[in-house]
Amino acid sequence: MSACDSLIITLVGVCVGALLAWIIGKLQQIRLLQKLQDMWMDRERVSLNEELLMTQLLAEKIRKAKFIPDVIFAVSPGGMHIAEWLSRRFLGSFSNPIPVQTICIVAERKSEGVVSHKAVVDRKNTAAPSDSFKDLKVLLVNDISRSGHTLEAAYNFLKDHLPAENIRSAVLICNEFAPVKPTFYRTLTSKTVRFDWKHDKS
Repeated sequence: MSACDSLIITLVGVCVGALLAWIIGKLQQIRLLQKLQDMWMDRERVSLNEELLMTQLLAEKIRKAKFIPDVIFAVSPGGMHIAEWLSRRFLGSFSNPIPVQTICIVAERKSEGVVSHKAVVDRKNTAAPSDSFKDLKVLLVNDISRSGHTLEAAYNFLKDHLPAENIRSAVLICNEFAPVKPTFYRTLTSKTVRFDWKHDKS
């Protein structure tokens, strides 16, 4: 056997070994994510790292539906991490990120100054979508949908400016009793879920 043949066999062996290692690693990752998904069904607190993994699973669901957005709108503050991760890692990339804009939601104040529980868009701090977005696919994201009212307020705001058929919504966790549900969600639960990064641990 010539030195050239030996080199080719060695290179083939290295490539096959690397491919098998990648496949095994991918299968192990899928199994881990499936186990984590089952575990999240019973969680009441979610860490930032778990939120990242849930966003990866959510992105896979969005990809399977063949919906890759041209622009992402994040409900502030809950949707901002998710929007950035989807934009720069799971649906877009660092070299070609999907543009992200924010929608600020506040509790409505009545004329007497009393704060109600109704969620409304803070139009002073939220820019209306540009006319250039009218032919684009839009994804509205938040971390959780408990009652659906926050997501509904943000969706209606977008619908005032953009065609409804171009808009999809997504959250990591959706309460199973929420009357308004997003297009995509990763976990459906009846529990009151809290995100660690939103709460002071001191």
